[in-house]
Order: sequence, then C-alpha cells, then structure tokens
Amino acid sequence: MKTNLLKYYVIFLSGLFLFGCSKLNEPLPPSPEITLHKTGILDVNSPDFHGNLARQNGWDLKLCQSCHAADYSGGITDASCLTCHTQPKGPEACNTCHGDFLDPERIAPPEDTRKNISTDSVGVGAHVHHLYDNELGHSIECSTCHIVPDEYSDPGHTDTELPAEITFGNLAIHNIATNPVYDYNSATCSGVYCHGNWAFLKDSSDNQWIYTDSMIVGNAFSPIWNKVDGTQALCGTCHDLPPQGHQNAGEDPNATTCSGCHTGVVDADGNIIDQTKHINGEKNVFGN
Repeated sequence: MKTNLLKYYVIFLSGLFLFGCSKLNEPLPPSPEITLHKTGILDVNSPDFHGNLARQNGWDLKLCQSCHAADYSGGITDASCLTCHTQPKGPEACNTCHGDFLDPERIAPPEDTRKNISTDSVGVGAHVHHLYDNELGHSIECSTCHIVPDEYSDPGHTDTELPAEITFGNLAIHNIATNPVYDYNSATCSGVYCHGNWAFLKDSSDNQWIYTDSMIVGNAFSPIWNKVDGTQALCGTCHDLPPQGHQNAGEDPNATTCSGCHTGVVDADGNIIDQTKHINGEKNVFGN
C-alpha cells in the first residue's frame, strides 16, 4: 500500500516539474512600450510638433497633464510646459490655439487653430478687422458672435468639431427686425444690427421731423466674412446716405451733410471722427 502511494506521489511531482518547464519555454508577454515624443515635438515646422499632436487628440490637454502635471510645471517628465507657455493659464491661454502666440491681448486670428494665417481662410477672415483694426464703429467683442468660455474645457468649446459655433449677441442682435444668421457655406452673416438690420420708428422718436416714412431703416447688408478688401464695409453699404426713411434719403453719397446733425460723429468730409458714437446702438444727434 505504501509502495503504491509513493508511486503516485512521484508521478505527481514529475507532472508538476514537466508543466513548469513547459511554461518556462513559452515566450513571455511583450513588455509595455514606453512612448516618447518624436524629435520634432518642439519644432513648430515639424508635422510632429506638439501643437499638431494636441489638435489630433481633440485639444484634450488632460493628456498633457498626465505627464507634465496638472499645472504643466513638469510632473513625472520634469519638463515644464511653462517655459514657452508663459501666460497665466499656461497652455490653456486663449492665444495658444488661436490669435497671436506672442501677444495675449490678440486672441483672435491672425492665426486659427489649424495655423492658417491667410484672411482667405474662413477661420481667419475679418476677425482682426472687427476686433483690433476697427475704425468705423464701437468696439466689437468676441461675445458678439461667439459664446466665450471661462475655461478652455467648458462645454461647447473644444469638445465639438470645427467650424466654430456662431451664437450672436450684444450689438449683433440690437434693435433688429429679424434674427441674425450665419451661413457656413457662403461665409456670410445676415440680419445683424452691425450691418444695417435695424429700424427706428418715427412714433417713438424725439425728432420726428427728420422722418419721411414711418421708420428709418438700414440696408440689412450681408457681408462676406473672408472678403477683407474693404468692399464689405464701405460707407453707405449698411445704410443709404442718409438712410431710407430719412430726409434727403440717398442723395448724399459722400455723407458731407451728415455732420450737421450728427455732431462729433462724422466730419464735413464724411469721415467717422468718433467711432464710439457709430454702430453703437444709439442715435447720436446734436452732440448727444
């Protein structure tokens, strides 16, 4: 009986030994690959530039934070993003992805998220002419056409595909007859106050004598966003000179008589001399 037990025990141990050896002969699972950034990660002209990498990953900066720390100061890589991204929010500053990277005050394109710099690009277009080089009217804010996020990760900002959403507000929707619309196919906006979609009623005016009709209206012009040759903002484009329903309507193409009533707004040569009093939602007359 003992002999039989010993025989079974030897067979059991031999099985364990053979099984273990067979496992040792099997190939080991591959080690996890440690992915490092490619050589061009810091070269703005390289397809491997980290800005391109961020765009390809849907601007998910949490991927950057996973290695470079939540505040981008280095983290496990000991490589700080803040060496180049010197603005208070670091890589999350507005001008990181659009605008002028060297000027945090200019956050709208001359350069869009795809690094286009041509005004022919819809992503660039007339941004600068509206926000920074505007000499015709009251200052335009980003919120006139967009919902401006408080943080880059706010819903509706980087979590949606291009093109950027247009949500009109402020001056764009002031005193208008119809709701404004942006047509992505033709790159035109229509129905905005800024380009002549407005009506001032005679019945509610303190100067009814100037009216030749029940209202004074603009031309409701539809400008082409990425046509920045000056033709989309010519004097008289957004309203006749003077406007329809206004005395002498359409008979002063050089706006030389406007200064008689619109004192401090326009000079005798038809030049806007105080842009804060033009396209500002008010009727500035007789110095008021």
